[in-house]
Amino acid sequence: MLQSFISTLTGPCSVREGQAVLACCSGGVDSMVLLDLLLQAASPLSLKVGAVHVDHGIRGEDSARDARFVSGHCERLGIPCYLYRLGMSPGGPNLEERARAGRYEKILHCAQAHGYHAAATGHTLNDQAETILYRLIRGSGLRGLAGMDHRAAGVVVRPMLGFTRHQVEACARSRGTPFVEDATNLDTKLARNLIRARIVPVMEEINPSVLFSIARLGDIAREEGGLVEELSEALERQAQMADWGGVKAYRISPLREAPVAALKRMAIRIVSSLAREPRGIDASQVEEIVKVVRGEKQGHTVMRRVTARRDGDVLAFFPAGRGPFYRVDVPAPGFYALPGLSVGVRVGLRGTPAGPLVLRSAEQGDRIGGKKVVKLLADRGVMRALRAFWPVVEAGGEIVSLAGLLDAEGAAGLTTEFPCTEEAMKG
Repeated sequence: MLQSFISTLTGPCSVREGQAVLACCSGGVDSMVLLDLLLQAASPLSLKVGAVHVDHGIRGEDSARDARFVSGHCERLGIPCYLYRLGMSPGGPNLEERARAGRYEKILHCAQAHGYHAAATGHTLNDQAETILYRLIRGSGLRGLAGMDHRAAGVVVRPMLGFTRHQVEACARSRGTPFVEDATNLDTKLARNLIRARIVPVMEEINPSVLFSIARLGDIAREEGGLVEELSEALERQAQMADWGGVKAYRISPLREAPVAALKRMAIRIVSSLAREPRGIDASQVEEIVKVVRGEKQGHTVMRRVTARRDGDVLAFFPAGRGPFYRVDVPAPGFYALPGLSVGVRVGLRGTPAGPLVLRSAEQGDRIGGKKVVKLLADRGVMRALRAFWPVVEAGGEIVSLAGLLDAEGAAGLTTEFPCTEEAMKG
């Protein structure tokens, strides 16, 4: 088992000799066997091993007990242990998802703060199969059916994906590895526990090797999904008109003519990035975006975070809600990045402004020199999707610049350049 573990760790997990690896330890059997295997691998691979435990706080004293167990075990082993507490309360919507998100946030922070090249989790073949089944039940597409990869989010690695839970438990027994039991794993009100306790056993009656069959499905979905991903990336490059980071615009014609699988994958990637949802979005949401491309509807908002809207032959993705989307004080001339966007404004000043300078996004009703800002933007060919994010400069409460396009008379030598990037300024 150790040799297989080392092969996976140095192969698909891409951990190199001499690196520092953080073991994500809940205290359960999977994570404690993971820590044991990492310590066994430490000598031949010259690894530095540490552990991290995230106490969600959901289970009260039981949560605190698990934290003490992991901390005490690491102290006896003589390895660093980093404890984080989330202070969550039981109940509420999407509890499992919120706990997972909070856990990974702390794990990634810990790895970065303490110089670990990888953060290893104890996910097994069973976890892979249960994840794929869960996503299948929810109506996932090819991307979701790919399941978990051996390496994700830059530093997260899963070197035990090839082991069944039975193998892991047998390893713990043979080596006398201590662990604690989490009573919530028996609660079938939680979807994943229900899959583990009732659905998988029924499937095993039909095919005793069903876990391996489901994992193979994940491998196939990952391979074929990689091809679709390449097609979608090429499509995005072909159709792109504007990319301001948080706001993106594309020509609809190539999107409408592209294979629908490539279009859907492109939409998933863009919205997931803008919404900060690395696990993707529901297939039903993707279908609504396809309708926008086809002209069957004007726009669609995903999770109240990102809007996809059609404007003539343009498809734009931008943050949902009403502005202003940013506001930045300008105490002196220089380059100013715009929050949420990948572009900024260079502000030059040769005189004394009428009041404190502020950069903010344009709003309905804004005027400069007696003219409506929205009309000026339209006259200069700025697409509708970008107008609400276009920066204006205020001086003493009055708009004195439509950044990069128009500076009002008497603006004390104010000049602006937009859009530009900090890298371009340095160059």
